[in-house]
Amino acid sequence: PINAPTHNDMEWSEFVTSPWMRKRSNLDNTLADTSTAKCSFGFSFEEIIPCVTKRDPQSDSFPLYELHPPAASSSGGSSAGGNPYSNLLELRADKIRNFLSVANFDGVVDFISMRYEDLVWDEDYTDDASYLTLPFPGIAGLLEKIRDQTSLVPDIDAGWISDEEGVFTAEALGVGATNLDPYYVQWMEEHVDWNVEMLVGYSP
Repeated sequence: PINAPTHNDMEWSEFVTSPWMRKRSNLDNTLADTSTAKCSFGFSFEEIIPCVTKRDPQSDSFPLYELHPPAASSSGGSSAGGNPYSNLLELRADKIRNFLSVANFDGVVDFISMRYEDLVWDEDYTDDASYLTLPFPGIAGLLEKIRDQTSLVPDIDAGWISDEEGVFTAEALGVGATNLDPYYVQWMEEHVDWNVEMLVGYSP
């Protein structure tokens, strides 16, 4: 997995149940004041492990383990963060909530939530288009959605409607749903947070 070297070479059952964490780096342990530490990618010390490392940030093995962020308290302050996620699914649920919160950011007028697989145009989606969150599959569907919500019209001459050369089609990732281990599928269906998943168009 990218940015998660501690979780390399695990069987799926171990990967999805392991705490999303690693030990602090030696540089982290020498920080005199963690409250003012300048961590990788602008994170605070309580948001990431490790905070400081000599590894190349452009490499897939660069460690980037996000932690529970500080939570707002009823008194107006915030509670301490810094605790690791118990597993990858807990992190996923928090990330989905965080992405959706962008709709409430200052300056955001409209918000389009979409899933990567909706940008992939292949036979699976042609056969079962009812699951799409876009008007039709592929990046052309996203452009159509943007047009509907902004009244901005994309240049038709760019070929985004017919997409004869596949320029506006996202690359399919993974092994494909039909090739997944059925025990893996069952475990995921039983353990994902469906209340959060339904916020982005998935259902049990």
